[in-house]
Amino acid sequence: MHIEEITDDTPLVIAAHGSRDPDGVGACRALVDRVRAMLPGRRVTLGFVELAEPTIAEAVAEALEGREITGDTDAVVVPLMLATGGHVREDIPESIDEGRAQADVRYARPLLPSEHLFTALRERVRAELGDWRPKDTAVVLVGRGNLVSDANAQHCALTRSLLEAEGLGQAWPAFVQVTRPSIPEALSAAAAAGARRVIVAQHFLFPGRLRTWTFDQAGAWAQQHPEVEVRVADVIGDCDELARLVVERFAEQLDVEGLDEAAPGYLSSLFLRGRDVLVVGGGAVAARRIPALLAAGAQVRVVAPNTGITVGRFAAQGLVALERRPARPDDVAGAWYVLAASNDPDVNAAIAAEAERRHTFCVRADQSASGSAATPATASAGGLTVAVVGDRNPRRSVRVRDELLKVLQG
Repeated sequence: MHIEEITDDTPLVIAAHGSRDPDGVGACRALVDRVRAMLPGRRVTLGFVELAEPTIAEAVAEALEGREITGDTDAVVVPLMLATGGHVREDIPESIDEGRAQADVRYARPLLPSEHLFTALRERVRAELGDWRPKDTAVVLVGRGNLVSDANAQHCALTRSLLEAEGLGQAWPAFVQVTRPSIPEALSAAAAAGARRVIVAQHFLFPGRLRTWTFDQAGAWAQQHPEVEVRVADVIGDCDELARLVVERFAEQLDVEGLDEAAPGYLSSLFLRGRDVLVVGGGAVAARRIPALLAAGAQVRVVAPNTGITVGRFAAQGLVALERRPARPDDVAGAWYVLAASNDPDVNAAIAAEAERRHTFCVRADQSASGSAATPATASAGGLTVAVVGDRNPRRSVRVRDELLKVLQG
């Protein structure tokens, strides 16, 4: 999607980590200003998980203040986080729920993988190469480290991609926290393999303690190993590549009218009475979709580690079967229909993939094109139900539905 295609006025909320380092907070605010310049006239607010103000809940509330709440993409939150971790899976979604009241706030996926970030990372490495020949240079790519093993594996794959893209002699992944190898361990491995020129590259967004630790650890190791020259590249920082990526994540959650003559789906009507339906996630999307499933007579199972008030009430009333835990692909077993609506894009992707493998239709709430079904805009009157399915534009579908409903109501 191109920036010029974003024609509505949906607010953008950027959810950042926060830092005790004023330079880090300043760089983050500068990045938000750069995003605003790319989206002129649009309300763009910034909130922090911790260590800075305002909070994400306050940023969401500010974005929604004075706006008509339509219940259909009233705002979009983009996490300014590289990968899926505890903040992306738990802290930010909880803050969104705290600030959104009854609004429909969509939650974009994290920043990785991204060619934009890869381009920025390569530019930081090239800036440090100077008169060094790439083939005679090793790189140690430093990441934060994550309790989620997939995020660490993604970092290792990125290290390999950097090696091949820049024609470097060696490349070693390293982590500041949580997992290994550490920066000194990676530097020692590079030296043992014969490297005498090493660039330590940082896969962090802004200045902060991770940047400080990286410079300190690389500097201390270099002092103890004078036979190896070490240069440290800076963090990605405030740049056009990062701003474009934020805008793209925002745009993924918006509605752009397609160019097709018709919507891409095949219209049908599912008879779900007495049949098992799996709902992954217990937030706002699940709360909106479950009533229609119950009205159709479906036996609804909800799997989610946490739920909002509405879904929790459904469970307390015995209307749905609720399992409070992270969803697993094998939860799809036995389901006739699946709604993947968690706040974690990786979970939604895994559920959708398993549904595809089992030939079970699945609606993926965060990326509709990645599912095998879509939820229409519906309304009923005079014994008829009107359903409108558009080409990636639910707002237009809702408008058409409402006009058709007026005709049915005379």
